[in-house]
Amino acid sequence: MLVGAGAAVASVGLGVPAYASDAARRPGAPGLIDVQLLNITDFHGNNRTPTAQADGFLPGPDGQVSLHVGGAAYLATHLKAIRARRNSIFFSAGDNFCGGQPLDNKMLSDESTIEVLNALGLQFSALGNHEFDYGVDYLVDHLMKAKPVGTPGRDSSFPDSTGRRYQGIKFGYYSANILWRNTRRPVFAPYNIEWVTDGRRRYPIGFIHLTVANTPTGSSSYNPKLASIETAVAGNQVAAYLKRRGVNALVVVVHDGAQQNDNWHAPVNGANLATGPAIQLAADLSPDISAIVTGHWHWWFNAMLPDPNGVPRPMVEAGHAGQIINEINLKLDPRTGAVVRDLTVSTNHPVTLDVTPDPRIARIVDYWTAFGERRYGTVAGHLTADFTPALSASGESSMGELGADLCYWSAKRNGPVDFALVAAKPITGSNAVAGTLRYAKGSNAYDSDGAILYGEAYSQLGYENPILTVTLTGQQIHDALEQQWQAAKYGPLNFSANVRATFDTRRPIGDRVDPDGFRIDGAALELTKEYRVAGLAYTLIGADGYSALSGFTDPYRNGRDHEEFIDYLRANPVITPSGLDRITVLA
Repeated sequence: MLVGAGAAVASVGLGVPAYASDAARRPGAPGLIDVQLLNITDFHGNNRTPTAQADGFLPGPDGQVSLHVGGAAYLATHLKAIRARRNSIFFSAGDNFCGGQPLDNKMLSDESTIEVLNALGLQFSALGNHEFDYGVDYLVDHLMKAKPVGTPGRDSSFPDSTGRRYQGIKFGYYSANILWRNTRRPVFAPYNIEWVTDGRRRYPIGFIHLTVANTPTGSSSYNPKLASIETAVAGNQVAAYLKRRGVNALVVVVHDGAQQNDNWHAPVNGANLATGPAIQLAADLSPDISAIVTGHWHWWFNAMLPDPNGVPRPMVEAGHAGQIINEINLKLDPRTGAVVRDLTVSTNHPVTLDVTPDPRIARIVDYWTAFGERRYGTVAGHLTADFTPALSASGESSMGELGADLCYWSAKRNGPVDFALVAAKPITGSNAVAGTLRYAKGSNAYDSDGAILYGEAYSQLGYENPILTVTLTGQQIHDALEQQWQAAKYGPLNFSANVRATFDTRRPIGDRVDPDGFRIDGAALELTKEYRVAGLAYTLIGADGYSALSGFTDPYRNGRDHEEFIDYLRANPVITPSGLDRITVLA
């Protein structure tokens, strides 16, 4: 059990605060400067109170998953109740929007969530992996600088709850370990300094920000322009730099974390840590760092862990989706501005629903909820018959081939591409083409026969992934095609309309693909030739089970699947299911 000196932890329910020592339990510390750190993480656009068990519930006092929590209006009320009048700092450990957020926010270019976070008074944030889901240009130009994406009023730059056009992010973003690949320089500032006061002097606190290291190659955040260095290396470099500049109070905010054992029933203020990279990070980060705030894992814990010198310091994670506010109370020595470590206290506060929701934030949330409902019902295009994930005898589906055609179309807008593929039924992982687009009118009031609504387009095709164009050799393509059959599993790939493929399943696994039977624009696959192939990042990095694809080179990031599908429907206002005649299986 990884807990600090004197940190009593309840076995069930909410638990108790974490104390760095017994001295921290005693009231009063005359002459020291009180500093309050309030943080959330992985908000993921959950402006409304989530209803799903994984997002909207925590272990209650009885130890069961029974405490309903979350929602920005309730978060605001709890913040006001907790927040100290002086030297209180409110920040996030990242993933504030983008991937994993509710559907209506996805269709609103993140502008709804940003108005809410601005109104909550968020001061700064570490960059999470999902902040990069739409690419660096989107993050900087649209989210930060409020430049329109696409057509203003149609694709972005919507009127906010006050009637003004989108204003952009009002808080700072930072990361010390996400670099430009070409220059090896940080994409964003690696740290920020906040100043606190005792009424006479000001004292600096340095916040060092770190992002999960696989962000540049993650399936949703994949960006060939980016690189990274390990979090501990970057954190210690910046800590040493700030220390030399006379900043003696240092906090790491890292978008990577850990979890407790039996987390569904582990106490909100528990510290029985089971796994996660933040455990090792805590052991590796400099003793000059006084607190570690984590995220990314969507779990909760409140621990006091020893630094490399054996001195306890808090390492915390505040769940996700607005479930929890973590509060760390520090005491600064007025002579040095350093943290008096043994007086540190940390508490996880559940954002419960037994308070009056903040009326201002509630009005903003209600405005965007209604806006999202209208956005969902906007007609994006039309279809002549159902598109379904049902597989034919040859392993084709109309949704699978629509997905492949979308990837081919998207890639062709940005450069040469030979063909595209998608996993119609992946060997492993999730399925991007498992949804159904129906011809018949659905239950939505805005729907009609043959219409494809925005909400349907976003929810039924894709999984928030960039479409990549990559270079693969004919041999790599051949090997990936053979990987459609693995022991008892069959995971058919589907292809763009310019491909005709014949596979012989009468032959043994590993010998079912004749290069002459895989034809691209009528030409047989050449094993020594290089091809430009388009597909979803998740598939191409090998996460769907076709590991031969992961050896690609020269990746280029096109648009993201959801937004590209909307554009595809604008370019192809009426779509018709394929004839499922692109693959022949000899069986």
